[in-house]
Amino acid sequence: MSERKQAPETPWYLRPFGPLVSLALLCVVWGVYGKARLSGRRTRAQRAWQVVSQGCVYDLGRDLTRHNCFRYCNRGSLSSAYFAQATAALSDGYIYLALTHSNSPAGEVIGLFTGRAYNHISLAFDRALKTLVSYNGGEGGEAPGLNPETLKGLAERKGASVRVYRLAATRHQKQIMLKRLRKINQEGSAYNLLGLLFPMSCQPNIMFCSQFVYAMLRLAGLHYFRKNPLQVRPTDFVEWDRRGRLAFVAEFTFDGVCLHCQDSIPQMRPTAG
Repeated sequence: MSERKQAPETPWYLRPFGPLVSLALLCVVWGVYGKARLSGRRTRAQRAWQVVSQGCVYDLGRDLTRHNCFRYCNRGSLSSAYFAQATAALSDGYIYLALTHSNSPAGEVIGLFTGRAYNHISLAFDRALKTLVSYNGGEGGEAPGLNPETLKGLAERKGASVRVYRLAATRHQKQIMLKRLRKINQEGSAYNLLGLLFPMSCQPNIMFCSQFVYAMLRLAGLHYFRKNPLQVRPTDFVEWDRRGRLAFVAEFTFDGVCLHCQDSIPQMRPTAG
């Protein structure tokens, strides 16, 4: 049985911060829009306008009060069944990375500042992606931090897409990562919201998605580029793969009704950096 604990409701004294944060974010996004218009960057201006018109800033600001950047608020999110599935997949020879374009409010705002459509990354121990896990803001009552994920959950919005890659990994390397997951699950975690803006992390288990995935790969000796984990973006795992360590597996897209899978599409090309 899962030991997952649901996230507590936002304390009353933090609720006023939602509108304040929304207002601050709105000012920043309007600034991006104005600067893009003045410099003739129409695509960026259109994206900023879309973020505002769709209410992404308000939704994100309201959600931010659920986060805690200084102490762990998520414990026991991974069940014994999860670890059993991950253990069963230790010998398949690969670790899997899922790069997501989510179309979520947070993803749209983050994408505006990173200039990348794909804004989230997860890892899994099995090709079927039943062991997907990452750091996220929590969905359906889950606390922000380390959480299990599903392919359907990642691509639940119309227009969302998930690209899956595999990286060769030994049984021992996967055991190292799984052992670390158990430790985080027991000690607790939180989502590193401040780290998205400033290169800082208040405690070891407070991370954001790409920081988490890079830290796990580095722990197991599987990292293939060198970068400060606090500065790693989700697309870096593909764009910095200069030696072709990653192998494309498939892309999943959602049309509002069901998931579709393609295993032969143009891939993202590595860039110099």
